[in-house]
Amino acid sequence: MIENELGATDENQAGKQLTAVKTTESTPILPALVLAVLVAAVIVAYLLYQPFQVSALLSRSFPARIVFMSDRDDDWEIYMVDRDGSNLVNLTNSPGNDGLPLQAPGKNQLVFASDRDGSQLDLFLMDLEEGTARNFTQTPTANELPITWSPNSEHLVFATDQSGGTEIVVRSVTGEATTNLSQRDGAQNFDDWSPQTDHFILTISLDQSVALVTTDLAGDAPQALTDGSYPAAGGRWSPNSQAIAFMAMLPEMSGIDILVLDLTSGETTNLTQSSSNERFPRWSPDGSKIAFLSDRDGNPEIYVIDADGSNLTNLTNNPANESAQGDFAWSPDGTQILFHSDRDGNVEVYLMDADGSNQTNLSNAPGLDYYAIWIQ
Repeated sequence: MIENELGATDENQAGKQLTAVKTTESTPILPALVLAVLVAAVIVAYLLYQPFQVSALLSRSFPARIVFMSDRDDDWEIYMVDRDGSNLVNLTNSPGNDGLPLQAPGKNQLVFASDRDGSQLDLFLMDLEEGTARNFTQTPTANELPITWSPNSEHLVFATDQSGGTEIVVRSVTGEATTNLSQRDGAQNFDDWSPQTDHFILTISLDQSVALVTTDLAGDAPQALTDGSYPAAGGRWSPNSQAIAFMAMLPEMSGIDILVLDLTSGETTNLTQSSSNERFPRWSPDGSKIAFLSDRDGNPEIYVIDADGSNLTNLTNNPANESAQGDFAWSPDGTQILFHSDRDGNVEVYLMDADGSNQTNLSNAPGLDYYAIWIQ
């Protein structure tokens, strides 16, 4: 059963927590900007301002489009492209570095990080209908990194180094209310916001380990998902919020595995049971499958497994490095998966069908193309 009262957790940084304990994957291929920010333990990314109309590109007749960051124009910019790779548009087109875009759920709005207003990274909000953006954080002496939106798009979660060390903050989009989860709940990372409840998952530090907890903005009765007896991080809610997939290093295993916690029964199941490293679980939109990253073949590959642990399949099956930092994503309709790969000599954005077929290079440019997301 879920027990103990603890604090809070996060996600993308969660992979770093575990790989700091143990990793056998090859050196990840990252844009120089992202790598520099990660190494400096600061924050990464970039995005926007461009006074032109892009509303025509957002026609609902096309199910989903793809946004990614690229340095093809000698600085980092945000681009949008159709699902078939056509109609490439530079959304930002600024002299600064812009990147790490995240769409507000159900809205034509992106958040991104940019140094356009100075030497540090601020978060900007971009209206895709109008093509305009505003500085949301306005902290000239600090760096911010976007993490996620709340499901109702009313709150933005981000990391900041304003106080010296990196902290996790939740702020209303109106800017009226800010909650510092690192100070309140000891959050090391923000993992995921429940799509159907007001709770979210945090990764917190416990002595020499990391553990998962759930809490909400009010901070009432946070609950432990794991007890710290083994490192656990990177929690992801199932689409119906009845289960949580996460990565962990169990005492009896020699690698990182993907586990699923059934919130009704309290039972935890190890889906992978491998001596390799399995990371970054991603539920399919219908909750029937989980995609994840594995190095069991000697390099980062994207695998998929049924939610009950059956039908393990290597989707990418290529000797290159595939989405080594966990930036791969199911399409909203569950028929395709976005990922990045260096198989063509540099990092590019790829798209494949959910069964691994029809792997296509969408970006196909000499620069680095990275951090692709779906928008709709």
